[in-house]
Amino acid sequence: MNGGLGLIYRKLCYFLALFGAVQFVLVNTALAGPPAVAPPLGAGACGDGTLGGILCNLVAGTQESQAIFPAMCYLFGIFVGVWAIAKLLEHYNNPHQVSVWEAIKRAIVAGAFFALPIVMEAVYITLVDAGAGDGLDVNGWTGTPTGGGLDAMVVALMSNTFKPFANALMMFCYFAGCVLVMVGIVRLMKSAQEGPRGPGGFGTIMTFLIAGTLFAADEMMAAASNTLFLTDDVAVGSQLQFDAGLTALEKEHIMSVISAVLAFVMVLGWISFVRGWFIIRNVAEGDSQASLMAGVTHILGGALAINLGPVLNAVQETFGLAAIGVVFS
Repeated sequence: MNGGLGLIYRKLCYFLALFGAVQFVLVNTALAGPPAVAPPLGAGACGDGTLGGILCNLVAGTQESQAIFPAMCYLFGIFVGVWAIAKLLEHYNNPHQVSVWEAIKRAIVAGAFFALPIVMEAVYITLVDAGAGDGLDVNGWTGTPTGGGLDAMVVALMSNTFKPFANALMMFCYFAGCVLVMVGIVRLMKSAQEGPRGPGGFGTIMTFLIAGTLFAADEMMAAASNTLFLTDDVAVGSQLQFDAGLTALEKEHIMSVISAVLAFVMVLGWISFVRGWFIIRNVAEGDSQASLMAGVTHILGGALAINLGPVLNAVQETFGLAAIGVVFS
């Protein structure tokens, strides 16, 4: 390597190192950083020695690992940045065989890796207002069972695991969103011949959008609830409208079990809702085994399952059974 070209190469390396250091300082100090995991349903039952406690420990033990993704991407950014310089050198030596875009694409990817929190925040606020904080609100259930029957066990299980499970699911959505953002950034180096998985392919675009959806899973569910039922306040409380012949204790048992069943269905609804977005991404990727209808069905079905109380209210009102049924509020 002649002296002039070697000097240019060293200067580019110095510039890359300086750029990486500045980006790292900006991303990790001055900027707000990626969207935080905000458990939507409260702390839950985090008692020691219970399933809910284990889930709470899982969330608490993995929250600090959120810093791993920016750190990994910073290292990836350095590697890809040096790779970009090497491609630029190859273009200088063989301009007819190595396109300058090979170096430019890798330089862009390196910058995106350095600025991972900025990219994460961008895909997040693209879908929701970062300052609104309009997540799904869930009220507690009614009724308190007594004794050691199966109904008491069902209520104890759901009251202990319902909110911690939702928190753990939000943590999963956050990590999955981080991975999808990284996948989308890497795809910027691919060629247009990759089809949907190319830099401008529909699969890559949807990868970023689905990542933002996962970051804002709680807000997206609140939006779905508002769209269907004009409220994001979902209650698992129940009130018997016809209780002739029942004692107060029996009513407590019945209402608590109904609330526990609603909570269980809500858990299934959350899983279905999140799975639906992954199915839609598979459709955008060109997966022949995935269908758009299946993804939409999972999303809509999950929203209805989480709002099972309002759905049952609507069914009872439609058939004129509201006066003798169970009102959920």
